[in-house]
Parts: sequence; C-alpha cells; structure tokens
Amino acid sequence: MSLIYLALTLALLLVNLAGLAQFVRRWLPDAQLARAGGALALCLLLFFVEHFIGLGRLAWLWPISTAVSLALIWRPAQACGFWRAQLPFALPFLVALAWRWGYPDIDSTSEHLTDLYFISNYLSGDTLPPPDRWLPGAVFDCYYAFLHYSVALMGRWLNLAAGQAMNLGSALLFGLIGSLAWSIATRFVASNVSRGLIVATVIVGGTGIAPLLNVLYVSADASPASAQSAAITRLWANTRFIGLYDRLSNSVPGQQLFPPTDAPAMDLALETPSYLMYLGDVHPPLAGFVLLLFVLGLIARIERPDEADAADVRLPAAMIGASVALCIAANAWVLPPMALLVAGWLLYRWRGKAACLVLPTAAGVATALALLYPFLSYFALAGLHTPIVLTRPFEYSPLNEWLLLWWPVLLLVALALSQGPRARLAWWSAFGVLAMLALSELVTVDDPLGDKLQRFNTVLKWWSWLWPAAIVWLGAINLGSAARWRRIAAIVPLAASLSFLLPQLQFWLSNPRTHAGQIAGDAWLKDDDANKAILGWLKAQPPGLVLESTDRTAYSPSSAFALFAGKPSALGWPAHVAQWRGNPVYVGERADAARAIYAGTHPAAREWLLGQHVDYVVWSRFDAARGQMALAQLKTTLSPDYQWQPLWQAGTEAYGVFVRMPHETAP
Repeated sequence: MSLIYLALTLALLLVNLAGLAQFVRRWLPDAQLARAGGALALCLLLFFVEHFIGLGRLAWLWPISTAVSLALIWRPAQACGFWRAQLPFALPFLVALAWRWGYPDIDSTSEHLTDLYFISNYLSGDTLPPPDRWLPGAVFDCYYAFLHYSVALMGRWLNLAAGQAMNLGSALLFGLIGSLAWSIATRFVASNVSRGLIVATVIVGGTGIAPLLNVLYVSADASPASAQSAAITRLWANTRFIGLYDRLSNSVPGQQLFPPTDAPAMDLALETPSYLMYLGDVHPPLAGFVLLLFVLGLIARIERPDEADAADVRLPAAMIGASVALCIAANAWVLPPMALLVAGWLLYRWRGKAACLVLPTAAGVATALALLYPFLSYFALAGLHTPIVLTRPFEYSPLNEWLLLWWPVLLLVALALSQGPRARLAWWSAFGVLAMLALSELVTVDDPLGDKLQRFNTVLKWWSWLWPAAIVWLGAINLGSAARWRRIAAIVPLAASLSFLLPQLQFWLSNPRTHAGQIAGDAWLKDDDANKAILGWLKAQPPGLVLESTDRTAYSPSSAFALFAGKPSALGWPAHVAQWRGNPVYVGERADAARAIYAGTHPAAREWLLGQHVDYVVWSRFDAARGQMALAQLKTTLSPDYQWQPLWQAGTEAYGVFVRMPHETAP
C-alpha cells in the first residue's frame, strides 16, 4: 500500500508541475525555465501572503490544481515533444528519489533533524513568522526561510508528514537542478549525449580529487565493515579534502603525496550537489543551486535565443533581478557572488553595445524585495553581524591541494580562454570564474567560527556555489565549440568529475538499505519496540509541548519524538538554537535544567516543567543508561502533576511518557 500511495503522490506532483510549466510557457517558452520560474514565483507570492494571513493546511487544493493542470497539458501531451520536455526534470528527480528511497532516515547525523525542524515550523500553515518548534514562546525568525517554507508548502498541499515532505522535497530540488542545467546546455550544445554529460556531471559528479579517491583511501581488510567504512570515507573526502582528509589517507601513495602531520591547517570544504544527495540534507545551498542555474538559464536564453523565444527580453531580465534578491531569504551566503554574477553580465552587455537591461533587472530586484519585505522586517533584525574581512596570508588555501581540487574547472577555464577574445561570452565567462576564485581566497565572511574554521563557511558556501556554475556554464561553452579538439578536451574534466560515480556505487553496494521505501524518515526511531510505542502514542495525543533528554548540545536524537509526532519540542539542539540567536544565556540555562531533570539533580523539577508548560516528558530507550532507579526517582519527583504512562515493559525495564494532568478548576 505504501508503494501505491507513493506512486500516486509522485504522479500528482509531476502532473501539477507540468501544468504549472505549461501555464508559464506563454511568457517563458523554455519548458525547464518555465517549470522552475513558475514554482519560484508561486512560492514567493504565497510566502508574502502568509505573512499577513496563514492559509493553514492546503490539502483541499490538490484536486482543484490537478484538474486545472490536466486541462492545461491534455492537448500538448498528445505530442511526443511534451514528454521529451519532461525527461530533463524527471530523470534527475528519480535519481535523487532513489537515494531517498534507499536511505530515507532523518536522524541525528548531519543536519537531518535540523532540516526536519525547519520544515515542521511551516507545516501547520500559521501566519509567518511561525511558532518556533525548538524554542517555545518564540517565533522562528532567525534563519533563511524560503527553501523550507517551500518544501512545507508542498507538504501542506499534498497532506504529507514533515519527513515525507523533506525526502520528496530533496528529490524535487535535484529535478530542478538537473533540468535547469539541461536548459543551459541546449543553448550551446546540439548533441543530447553532450547535454546529458553536463547534467550528469552536475548531479552526480565530484571534485577534482574524485579520480584519486580509490587510490588515497583503501579498505583496511576484506571485511564488509571495512568496505563500508572506506566507501563512506571516500564520499566525505570528496568534500572535506583540504585541511582534513588530505591528512587521513591510509594508502602508501596517499601518505607519500600527503604525509600525516599535526601542523595547523585551514579546514576548507566544497559541497557538490552529489554530496548533498548522498547526505540527504535539505539545506539552503540546494536553494542556492536552483537560483544560480535559473539565473544562468535566463542569461543563456537572452544571449543565445532560439526560434521559440519571444523577442522581448525584459521579463527574463526582471526574473534574473528577482532571483538575486530572493537569495536573501533562500541562502544569503551566496548573495554577494550572485550579485557579482549579474553585475558582470550587465557589464558584458554594456561593453558589447547590446540592449541595456539594467532597468528591467532593477525592477525585478525591487519587486522581489517588496514581496520579501514582511520577512526582512524581522529577519534583518535577527541576523548575526558578519562583516567581510581580508583573508590573512596564513589562511590561504594550500596550493597543491587547491590545484588538485579545482583542476577540472581550471582546465575548462583554459579551454574557454583558448577561444580568444573574439568569443566574447567564453572570454568573459572564463575571467569571471577566475575572479570569483580569487575573491574566495582574498576575502572572508567573519562569522563566529575561528581558528582552522575561520574560512570554513565562506569557502563552503562560495566554492560550492561556483563549482556547478563553472561546470555547467563553461562545460556547455566548450562542448559547443566549433573546434573538435576543444570539444574532446572538454570531456576530460567532466569525465574525471563523473568518476565520483564509483565511490557512490561502492557505498550503495556496501551499505545495507534496511529502511528502504520508508520515506517518512522515522524508521530508525521505530526499529526499537519501546521507541516505536512512544512515537505511536505521542502521535495520537492532543497538541502539547514535549521534553526529551538533551545530553549532547547537538547531533543527538533529542526532539526526534516531538518532530515525527508533529508536536513542538521544549528544547531542540541547544548549540544550534543558541548560535542562531546570538548565544542568549537562557538557552543554555534551559538545556542545563533539562539535563538536571533527567539526572535527578534538579531541586525543583516539577515546578520548572510546569513553568515551561511542558505537557509530555519522554523516557525512551535513549535514557536506558540512566537505569530504572532514575526513572523511579522521576516518578516521585513529578507526581502528582505528571502521571506516568508506561508504553513498553519487559521485566524491570519500562519506557513511556510522563503526561501533565489537567488542573481541576473551582465550580
């Protein structure tokens, strides 16, 4: 039954996206740009509206939208061209869905529960900003909202739980990324094989280190556990090579190339889309990739129009400007490079005596800012102070490692430059990529991190943004060259990047998919019978605040029961909540109080819980190490205001939930 339900859900999603694209194509004939542009515009408009009135659950809407979509696509669907136009979106979507199908768990690794929390904030459809589900009494006003709002909007429309929305939303984002890369490639490259090579590289390709991963990181022995460990190491080394995994090679060639050392080094990461696909996070960089490739697709449409394109380019220019402004709400880290990209494009047109598009671009910026104004009215005040400073010389990237990471892009740059200054677009594009690489070395966003992580966030966001831009744009320009030798040479860096498929395949074959198909993401929690009983019981209870043990400040199962049960948590991951809000003292105090309650050392546990309006206190398998004596003490401490609800018991072991009892009121 779950497979039938998933298939029907996917059909609804794809039909509605096709209908939306068909509607938008009257203004934007390119099917891939129309799909992405329609989705972005719809989400931005509703994001604006819901700052004034929350629209609640929207499941009543899908029968109407599906009927309208079927009416829009019925006639075009009679032609083969319509179905071919769906493939550039559908194939990357299905590749990403296969990862989410095989490894659907939303657990304490990486930022899984963080992303689930973000999406959960918006799932009820409250007026924005919504109540904060990790910080009771506050509203969620301190983080980029647009991506998670959009995923939750899809969940509200299809009546999905938060975990289902997150896993399907991840696949949808990769569908958009792949289809936009295809749109760019079609403007330069005639061969479908070459276009597919570009799309495959941006979706599943790795960095320049990819061809060496199996040489640098080998299995310690022939055991399955060693194969699993080596496969995971290779996937992480692709991203965290400089400053971390360059020192962790366990092979003789690797240790000769990069001898182990304790000398300090900057930790510099580059997250390719393929890494985020494996990781399963639905994090702001994915929104940045969509906006980036949408802008590049619009620029390609303007600079390399085909017969289907309308003569008026003012609307695409306005959409370019709007996309830059939208970065503020989707991933503000990439606002500077996005603004520089568009400024460079306008300068390119001005120097080439082309039609000036400054005014329509500025109009798009102004329109998007107006729609974002309700969001900015509180987000700008809650944002952290992060000035841009000059990078100090000892913080620069080590040259050898940097070249090893970036050589595919540098080769594409050299090939573009070889076309000469008469090929203005290739020439300007190559120098633009070099300028961005230089900028990412020379300046740093001075965030709260320091020491070896001083440049971490700047590089993570800017390098990760630049990599797909260079691969897709310069790859298309070189594969579309009239010179055969250049087209052949351009295949080399793309094929090298695609060698990252081997570590991904090794991971897939060596790591069991024990929860395959359970896209709600909570199967890891339900593996244990006691935890499964607690989760099922919480889902059936009235709304209320849930407290779970918080032994670690982050990357722990804390808040998992609350999030999967659709309830707010009394405390999520304290380290994350504190960092986003400028490290206020009260967050740490709440975390200390929660730990003391579970440890049995809080002098006024019951009074504190009542004062925080906690309705449910979870005692799960994660608390087993505390022992049954601690549970017995907690029963005594919390009585009579909290009644123990046993949900699983075997011998002396018992797990369940303390439930706040209603107070009797005087007649």
